[in-house]
Amino acid sequence: MFADIGEESEFKGVKRTKISKAFDQIEKKMLFLFDYGDEWHFIVELKGIELSKEGERYPFVAESIGGAPSQYGEADE
Repeated sequence: MFADIGEESEFKGVKRTKISKAFDQIEKKMLFLFDYGDEWHFIVELKGIELSKEGERYPFVAESIGGAPSQYGEADE
């Protein structure tokens, strides 16, 4: 995150790191932190690599467990 906002870092940052570099082997997992304020945690796993299919929308979610929370609360919160 800090590399993406211009701070000095030894890492490339999220915006400049290719997904193939982060997930370099099948079954590799990563804990993904979304929204640093609310701290939503997701486990992301590379299940396989396939060629893209014509007419298919990407990216797509292969599996989801539980209900998705609303991203932002009510406007008056």
